[in-house]
Amino acid sequence: MVSPMNTFAVDLDAAATAAKRWSTRRTHHRKVELAKSNSSYSNVESPERVLLRAQRLESKNAVAVKPDLSILVESFNDARSTSKTAPLPTQHADELSLERVINRSRDFQFTAFLEQALYVSHAVCRIATNIGNGCTSYGTGFMVTPGLLLTNHHVLPSIDVAMMSMAEFEYQRDRWGNVAAPQPFPLNPKKFFINDKKLDFAMVAVDFSRRTTKRPLVWCPMIKELGKIITLEHINIIQHPRGEVKQVVIRENRLLDWFDGKDIVLHYEADTEPGSSGSPVFNDQWEVVALHHSGVPRTDSDGRWLKRNGDVWTKGDNVDDVDWIANEGIRTSKIVHAVEQLTLKGAARDLQQEFLAAIGPEPSAEFEKTLQSGGSTQRQDKIDIPPPPPDTTSSSRMQIMSNDQHSSKSSTYQLTIPIRISIQVGEPEPTQINAARFTASSTDQDDGDAGNEQLEKIMPDVNYEDRPGYDPDFLGFGVPFPKLTVSTRSKAYALDGKTGDNKYLLNYYHYSLIFNKTRKLAFVAGVNFDPTARYQHPRDKGGDKWFFDPRVHPSAETQAGEDLYAKNPLDRGHLVRRADAAWGKTAKQAKLANDDTFHFTNCSPQHEITNQGKSSQAPPGLALWGDLENYVASQGKKVQRPLSIFNGPIMRENDRIYRGVKLPKQFWKVIVFQSDAGKPTAAAFKLTQASLIKGLEEAFEFEDYKPVQLSIKQLESETGLDFGKIASWDALDTESAQESFESETGIVILNGLNDIVL
Repeated sequence: MVSPMNTFAVDLDAAATAAKRWSTRRTHHRKVELAKSNSSYSNVESPERVLLRAQRLESKNAVAVKPDLSILVESFNDARSTSKTAPLPTQHADELSLERVINRSRDFQFTAFLEQALYVSHAVCRIATNIGNGCTSYGTGFMVTPGLLLTNHHVLPSIDVAMMSMAEFEYQRDRWGNVAAPQPFPLNPKKFFINDKKLDFAMVAVDFSRRTTKRPLVWCPMIKELGKIITLEHINIIQHPRGEVKQVVIRENRLLDWFDGKDIVLHYEADTEPGSSGSPVFNDQWEVVALHHSGVPRTDSDGRWLKRNGDVWTKGDNVDDVDWIANEGIRTSKIVHAVEQLTLKGAARDLQQEFLAAIGPEPSAEFEKTLQSGGSTQRQDKIDIPPPPPDTTSSSRMQIMSNDQHSSKSSTYQLTIPIRISIQVGEPEPTQINAARFTASSTDQDDGDAGNEQLEKIMPDVNYEDRPGYDPDFLGFGVPFPKLTVSTRSKAYALDGKTGDNKYLLNYYHYSLIFNKTRKLAFVAGVNFDPTARYQHPRDKGGDKWFFDPRVHPSAETQAGEDLYAKNPLDRGHLVRRADAAWGKTAKQAKLANDDTFHFTNCSPQHEITNQGKSSQAPPGLALWGDLENYVASQGKKVQRPLSIFNGPIMRENDRIYRGVKLPKQFWKVIVFQSDAGKPTAAAFKLTQASLIKGLEEAFEFEDYKPVQLSIKQLESETGLDFGKIASWDALDTESAQESFESETGIVILNGLNDIVL
């Protein structure tokens, strides 16, 4: 029991404001009640937001909710008559077979829903503030990065209050009903502290220097990207109501109002109590959609608060007597945007960038063991294989369990069906780099016909010290190479004998890249493209041949090689396009640069349709994706203009593991150039191949996924990269550009090249 001397974080001013917001939305509330009774969801959500939600669910490839999207499709198509948006195909319900977005009556969940709930619950803590005279005030908070905690402004209104507060983790019951003792850690506002009264949030560093538990830390990234929830979807809250042991609110709670995007809050049904302030509000995929900060009190016609018995409540009365009719939380995207606008320095800026990267943790085997049976069972790492085709009736799910021991000649995998079978897979013959070498200096003479037999063979230069790499001054003004942030730096491959940021930079002819050693793929590759150069090397007639980069070793284990691409529709996709790098003052220079693009470090698994743009199969959007660079280069007053181009995959935690490699579902590129007005300009784009890689060894289907143009700031949060001053050159960062945005999404859907905002 909680001592009667304790108090709980309650913001009466916030509750009063919430009541006023609620009172202005009576018409909307009637629509919501009607939608609940007759499933007329199109009355409470725009088709654009429904589609945005569907696209996000598919890109997440989450498995926590049983798929049933027929209602979402109906909702979208019922409202399309009032929108310029094209109808959503009926078969979208099957192809988006990932999540139930809104259901009429059934409420099934995969057990993974409960496992994920238990996992994220370890990020939630009780905040205990010593307010003197033996009295403690309680609120709730949760980790949003490995070192930063988020709660309400009214829980931590100042640095002084934060100095008097502790974050108490693991104060919860186990499955036998035993209550664990809280694990207290002091807050460290001197290291990092920001708060905002209007948005009612505070973010503070936690001091884990005295952490004795071996349990890995969990955090819940704050995702700025829209499409995380729509009206009438379920919400879930993990909280410490009244400072008691951790509790969870699930299922009979729905999002009621997002104010058409014109406010900073969400309204939702849920059970909360004083002390719940600062709790994370989740969707069914356990992404944070809001920071809970207040209840909504029922009021009379004069705006006076009412008690549960109908009497008027006045200040001084017990807040437990208030008739709370709904709850209010601050939207995740608004908090991220506010933090994004701050100018911080040094270590504080690093922590800020880590927060904005919005990258969650990867559970370790030790933590998985804790989640299973009280720490008694070690869970092996899993490699997911594609799910069965839609007409499969079997309810079993297969997993490939990776053996921890690897021989030098073969790899052993155990396929659990549930019987265990061992399969020997021979290691592919290693590819050797040809020792022939060309010298590509600026004084080289023209060798005449570039079709010489020697030039037709792909043979990278074996002397890697000669490669100049990406040139930041190529455009006549400084275009910095994107930098790693705190959340990505530990995953990058560091070169021997290098220091600073240079140790992460792999240089080639006309381009450089930063390699992710944990994903066996590049974070980012940047190239200087000169379409006006005298020599542009054509694609070689003898076919492509790829090579390991010997600087990234051990090569076969660190770089995704040929074994990933055998007997499936995956292509070895260039990050830096061959055509973008294959130019020079001489034929030899162009040839050297061409061949350098065929390193596995510059390779990313892409479905053959996405990569090759086959005219008989590829949707128009994929062909458009391949022409973005050429289009931007040709839009200047001159015939063509040079570009600096950055490319990469968006690496998400839930990307499917296939043959030991997580397959990216989305790719991005940023194009930088000098505008006709002589100003640096940049544009960012994104494309998905999510549906193409759902069943690599099965018959596949695809949809017309259109490329989109998005802000570079948003791309930073999705990639964990820092684009520096390039973000300030964003072509979307103008008032006129906002006219091209798709509803409230902040993105521009590209139906054709003329839709690009430059």
